[in-house]
Amino acid sequence: NAVFLIVFKKLCCRVVEAVVMELGVPLLTVLLGLVLIVSGEKQESRICQAAPLWEIANQNPMEQQLGSVVVVALLKASCQFCLTQAAKLGSLQDKLARQGLKDVHYMIVNEKAPESRAMLWELKRHVPNNVSVYQQSPIQPDVWHSLQGGKDDFLIYDRCGRLTFHVVLPYSSLQYPYIEAAIRATHKRDICGECTITKSSLEMDRNVTTTPSRHLSPNTSD
Repeated sequence: NAVFLIVFKKLCCRVVEAVVMELGVPLLTVLLGLVLIVSGEKQESRICQAAPLWEIANQNPMEQQLGSVVVVALLKASCQFCLTQAAKLGSLQDKLARQGLKDVHYMIVNEKAPESRAMLWELKRHVPNNVSVYQQSPIQPDVWHSLQGGKDDFLIYDRCGRLTFHVVLPYSSLQYPYIEAAIRATHKRDICGECTITKSSLEMDRNVTTTPSRHLSPNTSD
């Protein structure tokens, strides 16, 4: 089994590198599906389901980002590898934005353990300002548990808030191309079916519901 996984990982890296160069996103979908199965079959049934409700400090981050592809990283500030991942996530964001993938929102949810909360400042220091970092309170329901995730997991959601990929270690390490490929696939294809939600359409809906119509005539009596 160990030999199989080593060979599998090497083959996956080569294939994903080719896919990232726009040689075939459908193949990527199959490939990352295999990664999920090898990493943990329990994730498979949640693919294409809406993200569970979770809030931090009375904010609903997933609802706020509807209309954008969302990347959620579960990292702990007290872990050196996690800090490295956080820094690489900022670099990946810059790279993809330069290539036109600008409607992607990146967020990190820090662990709620006391040692991780105490090191939150260090986690924030490793990421750019446009990567959101959320800190769980010790008394709230564990967001990681709600997402059925663990340390170093990455969850990718489409513009409608549906889970497209849940990638775990070792495949979630940003030294490999899996996370980048998952973001590209989610951004380019409707993996979970059509999604018509965009930031502009949401803004138009808000304007319609909050702005009185100029075409309404005042009431007059006969």
